Amino acid sequence: MTKRLLPVILDKRLTDEEIQKTGYSFFGIQGPWYTVSWQMSVLIEKTYGRPALIESFCDQRKLLSTYNRAAEQYNRKSSKPLALWSASLIDRLVSTERL
Repeated sequence: MTKRLLPVILDKRLTDEEIQKTGYSFFGIQGPWYTVSWQMSVLIEKTYGRPALIESFCDQRKLLSTYNRAAEQYNRKSSKPLALWSASLIDRLVSTERL
């Protein structure tokens, strides 16, 4: 679902209200937004330090690419590789105006 939703958001085919409503539909008791963001944040901070984590949250166009770089380093050493965000999605995010 998220894979299909992000291009729709980036293409501005939804209003801000529709984006928020759709995003909140993913929440349960502890929604995936929290869990995924937490895991991504921990990996970025452990790999590059807190300043890099803060930078990636201040300019969220950098978040997925920073995570991917950290995950690629992690995956070289781990028997349980982490999933990566698609390069095409990251390219689209990087080319957008600041979020």
